[in-house]
Amino acid sequence: MEPRHSDDMSWSSAGLARPEAVRQWQDWAARTIAPIDVCVFDTDSFAARWLSHGVGQLRMLHLDAPAQRVTHVGGDGSSGRAAPSIQLVYNIRGASRTRMAGQRFVLEAGQFVLLDNTRFYQMEMDARHEVIDLMMPQGWLEKYLPDPGALLGRPVDARSGWGAPLGSLLETLARMGAGGIDATPLPRPMIAEQVGTLLTLATGFHEPRSTSRHRGQLARQILRRIETDYADPDLAPDALAAELGISKRYLQQLLAGSGTSFVQELTATRLDRASDLLTDPRARGLTVGEIAFRCGFLDPGYFARAFRKRFGRTPSEWRGGDLGRG
Repeated sequence: MEPRHSDDMSWSSAGLARPEAVRQWQDWAARTIAPIDVCVFDTDSFAARWLSHGVGQLRMLHLDAPAQRVTHVGGDGSSGRAAPSIQLVYNIRGASRTRMAGQRFVLEAGQFVLLDNTRFYQMEMDARHEVIDLMMPQGWLEKYLPDPGALLGRPVDARSGWGAPLGSLLETLARMGAGGIDATPLPRPMIAEQVGTLLTLATGFHEPRSTSRHRGQLARQILRRIETDYADPDLAPDALAAELGISKRYLQQLLAGSGTSFVQELTATRLDRASDLLTDPRARGLTVGEIAFRCGFLDPGYFARAFRKRFGRTPSEWRGGDLGRG
């Protein structure tokens, strides 16, 4: 591997004994993106190569590989040179049977998909394939896709519509090599900006006419759901986000914009309802533990501590005296 630009490297199995070539290929995969396990189906005829280019904050890999199965086990980032959290996989040639987050789909030649590098996924290729892997830091990507989690695991056509300019740009960058990239009129960070803009168009993302109004409506919808379903002990941000068609991260961002969080709002709502029940004559036959359970608390000890922190009294003290609410 001979570095050129600080992030430009390449490797080829040519000239290596096949067992050594397979070992180097597997070791590189385990180090490069995140914990990745590679199973090569035919080691006797193994031949592969990769090229890596730095493009601004992005890292682009161009791979020509034989039939294999790639399993990403998930983890907190990468042990490689870059630590992206979102990966764009573009199949130039060949198809990939993919599993991710309970989804199963085939990524065909001419399509790309976004994958989360901190989560499990598996891709299986039955024939030789040519792929571009573009690794993107979460913070960088959110400038162009504010909610990338909502787009994960959705194949996009890179040879028609707005996907075509993006696919063409990626293939051009991959084939021209490091010298060609440096010979372009734009510096690498500006090329990365072009990639981000085309990715916005290719995925169909657009800001509503009134973004703040749209986000406010979503935030109010989340808060109303908490108010109505607070007693459900299984009410959780990930399930509610999936129901609304957004990511958990975006849900938390919406509530943060309203000055609160899911846990904070849910706990406050449950405690308010519990305080009402503790002074309701119709609930005198219920124990404090039963009231806690009816309000969504599964741990009576946690309920008692949270109640005292909120109201300055234990649930029993609140129930037993003329406490007022002032």
